[in-house]
Parts: sequence; structure tokens; C-alpha cells
Amino acid sequence: MNSLIKCLIAVFLTGMTFTSYAQDLVHKIPSDALAVATFKGKNLTELMSLTEFNKSFTGKKILSKFSRKADKPYSSVDDLGFNLASSFYYYNQSNDSVTYNCFLSPVKNAAQVDALYTWGDYKFNQKGNIRSYYNSDSTEVAHWNNEMFLFVVAIEKKDYFSRPEVMERFGLTEDYPASEVVADTAIAVDASEDVPADSIAVESAVVESEDVVTDTALVDSTMVDDDSSNSFFKNQQQKKSIIAAWTQHMVDEFFAGTNKTSILNNNDFLKSQDAQAEATIWVSGIDKLFNSYMPAIPYLKGMSFFNGYGSGNAKFYLEDKSIRLTTSMTFSDEIAAVFKRVHQRKLNKRFLKYVNEDRMIGYMGYALDTKAYLEEYPKLMSKIYGSVYAEEIGMAADLLSLLLDEEAIGKVVKGDALFIFNGLMQNEVSYKSYEYNEDNFESKEVMKTKKETLPDFLLMISSEDTRLIDKLIAYGAKKDLVKKRAGYYELSIPKSPLSLYFTIKDQIIFFTTSITEIDDIAANSYVAKISGKHKKTLLSSNYSAYFSGKKLAGKIPSEEFGGAKKLEKANRVLNSLGDIYLNSNPIKGNVVSGQVSMDIPANQPNALKYLFSLIEDATK
Repeated sequence: MNSLIKCLIAVFLTGMTFTSYAQDLVHKIPSDALAVATFKGKNLTELMSLTEFNKSFTGKKILSKFSRKADKPYSSVDDLGFNLASSFYYYNQSNDSVTYNCFLSPVKNAAQVDALYTWGDYKFNQKGNIRSYYNSDSTEVAHWNNEMFLFVVAIEKKDYFSRPEVMERFGLTEDYPASEVVADTAIAVDASEDVPADSIAVESAVVESEDVVTDTALVDSTMVDDDSSNSFFKNQQQKKSIIAAWTQHMVDEFFAGTNKTSILNNNDFLKSQDAQAEATIWVSGIDKLFNSYMPAIPYLKGMSFFNGYGSGNAKFYLEDKSIRLTTSMTFSDEIAAVFKRVHQRKLNKRFLKYVNEDRMIGYMGYALDTKAYLEEYPKLMSKIYGSVYAEEIGMAADLLSLLLDEEAIGKVVKGDALFIFNGLMQNEVSYKSYEYNEDNFESKEVMKTKKETLPDFLLMISSEDTRLIDKLIAYGAKKDLVKKRAGYYELSIPKSPLSLYFTIKDQIIFFTTSITEIDDIAANSYVAKISGKHKKTLLSSNYSAYFSGKKLAGKIPSEEFGGAKKLEKANRVLNSLGDIYLNSNPIKGNVVSGQVSMDIPANQPNALKYLFSLIEDATK
């Protein structure tokens, strides 16, 4: 685990260097990788030099930690031995029996990498120019030479090792506690599926590989009380030996270069890469990755929760004026057609008449076609459960169509809404309590008051047909839950400290916690103010959101943070945040995409230095 932490720190420090030398190891990643994360050091170099990083708050903390552990001074992260100017990678490689989590880093000085293990008292061996470190059961290994460092964490797939034919081949027994047994004897597989490709080559060497350091003392005699527990620990040790041999074989092939298929032969991966992005995560298929980690649970057999989902990616940009994270997902033609139909509606333009950006701290808007969604929903469920519950899904879809009038519901709730967050407010509320009299051992009921911190918001929902809502209002009035006021209604919720007001106007249902706001809406005296940027964000996206930390700073009661000092720290961080925006993009072909961004304050030189300043503010 300590090796993993070191590798993650190295990935974090990717670009803090001034050297121009760059070795890209992407060609070493196999073509069948399920997911690849790329961290570009060269891009970060342009934003912050090594010298600047070493002097930063974060840099000093990291160097101090390494210096203490090594019992010698580290003055620069460049002394760790990795080529921080190049790209670092994480990739996931899986088969039916084991998942490999791999971290690949470029090496600049192998002797300095050696030192990370030497002063940590972690023994490693060396053959030629390749160094090797193994944890106690060899399921976590690190191999490195003068060019690259590969750290691998291998995780077994329990459903594979619980198959009767696999257990028989490896001499295993059903040793899992009953709560952990996951066996599906109904799975029909042929021999090629039973045995992963690498197991054929190494099965005979499971316990004989001289490179694999397995801990034969894993079983403490004091822990073995009977034959069943002894069998359990022996099986665990045997399985780890099997996985260790497979892992060794995979790593040996990696360094020998015998695997000629590279991720660079995957066009989808190549299209996902952007030279301007500081980090990129690419997934070959959400369904593949999900199935790689999801155990084979019998009652879920045949279901596909991500049927129709294709490859996806996320890209992280650190720019002069903003920080951006973009995401995209590819879908099948059928699923993409559903998204296009459901998302054909845009946000109601009349909402903008009731937006005042001087008051608001944030908002969240969405727009979809309710009628289309209700009609398409059974089809989506059929794709997930249809192969197992085809008849049941069909009957449920028919029943839903009988019970629901999609067109009528689509008029009552069209599918677009805008939530505006105006801040926090404190109300003094009364509550019942009891006082105990120690003299007569009796208690009496008393009324007390306390302050409740509540949200101040306005919610708008489009509606073309309010007849059902009118009936609900009449019913609520009879039950004394709805009280009619001048041009609006007050909703009385028992035992709730929140006062809620609503009205219907311009085919919009308004809900708000502010009596002043509802008065202005009802009296046609609401003063709107909205910039072109917010108009564009709201009207051009099916999903959009905005938040201003600066506007929230100073409006949070100290009671919510347990004291003035914590509140002061929270306000300091909020004041340093730029405005945050989230929005979806129009669907293009089979691709659904969106992005979230944060503006960089004018006094900050670039996004990376700004992030480090935020970290320092948050840790003071």
C-alpha cells in the first residue's frame, strides 16, 4: 500500500519541472485496456515551474514529509527520480478472473527511485536493469528500470474462483463464509472462457516462480481452530499465489515488449485525447468497466444496467481565466434517439422575467419533454431487464399506459423548471419540550424557541393545464393545509419550520420561501435583472447550474459551523472561489456531452497557481 501511495504522489506531481525532455509511454499501454487516465506534465510545466512548486505551501509539505521518512533533506520533487515533464498514466486491464490496476510513470533517474524503497526499508531485487518489489502476497508489485516504473494492484474476481470447474482445476474448496459466497452454477462457459489467456501460460508455475515472493507464513496457528478455518486460509493463500503468478507473467510481458498491440491502435482512444487538456480519463465502455467490478449475482444475471452505453471520456483543463471539466458519452443509435426526443424541449423563456442576479447566489435549470419521457421510459427499462423479465416488463408498460395519460401529464408538468437559490435565512420557531422537577419527580410540557437556518429560494415549473392543481388547492384548503392570501397561497406543512408560498401565473407555478418575492410576483411588480451570459447558459442547455461562493460568504450563521473561527475560514474560502457554471451541450450524433467550469479571479495568474492558493487557504 505504501508503494501505491508513492506512485499516486508521483502522478500528482507530474508537471512540476523545467526540463524539456519528455518520454511518452502511452505506446506501452495494451489495446484491450478498459480505462486509461492521462496526466500531462508538459502542460503543467507552462503554468508552474518546479522552483515555484517547491516554494509553494503544498510543495513544502510534500518535501517535508519525504525528508522525515528518508531522514535526509529533500529540496526538490525533481529528486524523486521520475520524469515529471512527461505524461503519467493509470490504466485498467481485466479478464474474467482478475482485474489489474496499473500505474505507469516515466523514470528520469532509476537510482533516485531505488532510494524511495531503500530508505523506506522495502526490499527489492534486481535482475539486469530491472528492479522488482513485491508486497507480502505479491498481488501488489512494482517493477522499474531506467525508462519506466510500473505499479500493479491485482484484484481477484470471486465469482470466477467460486466456479466448480475452476475450483477443481486449482484444488480449491468452498471456503468462503456463507455471506460471501457468490456461486452461479448455471453459468455456461466453454474452456476458453474458464481459463484466462495468461493462466494457461503460468498455471504450472503458480507456486514455483522464483520472482514471486509469497508469504508462506500468512496463517497464524493461533487463528486456526478447526479444519474449516484451516481450509479457508489455505485456499486464500493458494488463490493469492495463482493471482501473483498471473500478475508476474503480465508484468514480465510488459517489460519484455512481447505484447505488440498498443492502445494507440484504438481510434476511439485517440479521438478522446486533447493536447490542451492537463488530464484525460477515457473509458472504452461503461458496461465493460461496470461488469469488470460487479460480482456475478444470480438474481441480476442477464440484466444490463448500461445496455446501449458506449465509450466515454472526461477532460480537465487549467487555463488562464478558468478551470474546466468536460465530459462526453457515446450511446447506441436507439438510446441516442431517446435522448434526442426527451431533450427536445428548451427552458421556458418566461422564467427569465423572474430572475434577479443581484439577489441570487445560484440556480439550477433543466428542460425535458415529460410526455416523451413517460413514453420512452418503459423502453429503457426493457433494455435493462427485458432479457430476464420480458413478459413482466411488457405487462408493466401496458399497465402504465392504461393508468397514465402521457399527453395530459405532459401539459400539467411540461418538464422544464428553474430553481433559484437566494441564500439562507434564520427563523425563530417554537417547539415542545419537557422540564423535569426533581422534587416531585414530575415533568411538565413547556414551549421553547430556537433558530432554524432555512434556504431562501424560488422555484418555477411550467404548466399548460392547471385544473388538477386547482383541485389540489381546493382540497388543501378544506384540510387547512392551504391558506388563500392576496394573490397567492400559503402552504402550511405540519411541524415544518419552513414557510412556503405559491401562486400560478403566466402558465408558471411559483414556489418560494420569501413573502416579499411572492407579493411582487402576484402584483406584477417583480424587477428582473439577468445578464446575457446567464441567458445563454439557461436557454441553450437542457441542464444548467450556477453558483457564486462570494455571494454566499457572510450569509452563513456561525451556529452552522460551530464557531466564529470555522466560519471565518469558510468565508475566506468562499470569497476566493470564482463563479461556477455547469451546462449540457446539444446532442451531436450519438454523443451526449457537457461541462463544468469555474472562473479564475482577476488577481490570479493562471488556474494551477489559483488551485494551489485555494489549497493553502483551506488548510490554514
